[in-house]
Amino acid sequence: MKTLDYQYPLQPDWQIPTTIAQSGTLSFDERLLPDTKQITVLLAVEYTSTSKNTMGSVTISQAGWQPDAREHEQFFEAQQAGKRYINLSALPSLSGIQLTTRECQLGTQASLLIFRHPSIERGPILIIAPHADDAELAAYGLYQHLHSQVWIATLYAGESLQKIAKQYIPGLDDSMEAGCPRKAEIRHWNSMTTPVLSKVPANQLVCLGYSGITVDNLYHAPNEAIAHGAGSQYTPTSFRWLNPISLSNDLEMENTPQAMLNELSELLLRIQPTTVLVTDPEVDPHPEHKAAAHALALAMEQSDYVPEQVLMYVNHLEGIKDFPYGPEHTTTALAPFYQKYQYFHQVQVYSHHLSFAQQKNKVVAFDTMHDLRSAASIEKKIKRWWHEKTKGYGYRYYGNHIYFQTHIKAAEVFTVLPGQHYREQLLTVRKSS
Repeated sequence: MKTLDYQYPLQPDWQIPTTIAQSGTLSFDERLLPDTKQITVLLAVEYTSTSKNTMGSVTISQAGWQPDAREHEQFFEAQQAGKRYINLSALPSLSGIQLTTRECQLGTQASLLIFRHPSIERGPILIIAPHADDAELAAYGLYQHLHSQVWIATLYAGESLQKIAKQYIPGLDDSMEAGCPRKAEIRHWNSMTTPVLSKVPANQLVCLGYSGITVDNLYHAPNEAIAHGAGSQYTPTSFRWLNPISLSNDLEMENTPQAMLNELSELLLRIQPTTVLVTDPEVDPHPEHKAAAHALALAMEQSDYVPEQVLMYVNHLEGIKDFPYGPEHTTTALAPFYQKYQYFHQVQVYSHHLSFAQQKNKVVAFDTMHDLRSAASIEKKIKRWWHEKTKGYGYRYYGNHIYFQTHIKAAEVFTVLPGQHYREQLLTVRKSS
């Protein structure tokens, strides 16, 4: 059994001491609750798994509440203990909550952490996606809900292939030299068409097509040209022919960190977003996801444009592939993170609820993304069958890629910072290191 606390420096607007009775009933002073429904509510608990191999789960119930599907269930790690967060945001009220555990135990002392919703409704909203599919994984429900206000900028071409056998259409190309640019072309198409399913206006989608931009060269070699991963004859402009707007690098065609920063700065000034969504530089370890987050801070500095708030999302985790945990349509909260923050002093949390119908729409969006398509081997099918027979989690397996299981959830969860804090705290630490 490992004891590992999640290490988020949370700053709730309201914090209420709570007791969990042996029966699972929550007790707290309801006079301390805020007089608003526009809130995200997390219950901070001490969690202990009671199984070596089976995920722990908590079922949330409340008199008069009938869940759409499985948004009343949340899953946690097997063979771990420590501080965890239960998402109560979808409940119609916070009265009469009952928790039922399976393969785990909860400590009797807990705390309700309540966060006022960020004011994202009025927009504009800019979603920065490192690659095609990142916006959909993290925020399809949010951007479908606020589609008319949403812009999506996809930064990288996403041309990387591990080997030619991994190309989207087996046998189509017989060399990496042909397969990599074709993958980038397809991902450009994906990034410019999938959001239209949710009625995001096509003229609010842009793909920049960069390759090889890292945190290190953003700071230390911003003007140094980088060979494009699709091949020496390709530039970022090779993968932006569907763009409805012109950008400064359309003519220069440079694959440099500074060119990407220039264009991000242009987008900030053109769109003037009140809210920007970007990958979390603290938690998401993917190199290009980290670079996207730093590029936003540098572009904010260069343009001197600061959005009201930045919402940060996590699509990758170090050594963990099955988060958000549990079957499709269950709920989720903050991602596993066991280290102290490096950049940000305090963060808030926003949980965006998806109805059962919206979750199904998200499945359809995933199905349009070539990078989320994969074939299931006989071995994988047998493993799934045995997994369900022995664990009984109730997975639906809409698609073969694991994201069809992990990211079809009743909540999309973000950490939140004021734009000024995001820029200053990230750049202060990075530039002093």
